Amino acid sequence: MNIDKFTEKAQAAVSAAQDIAVRMGHQQVDGEHIHLALAAQEDGLIPKLLGYMGRMSSYI
Repeated sequence: MNIDKFTEKAQAAVSAAQDIAVRMGHQQVDGEHIHLALAAQEDGLIPKLLGYMGRMSSYI
């Protein structure tokens, strides 16, 4: 995997996921670490989508 081909936000998410895994004492980075890193990313797409989904749930 050549991380240099990733966008800057994707590179930051991978780095954050690695940090999360280390803090949790895990030996490898799994999807859960990536998901948490993406959800915590400021000005990222995922937090915006989650916020939009939260607003939409009031219409259901």
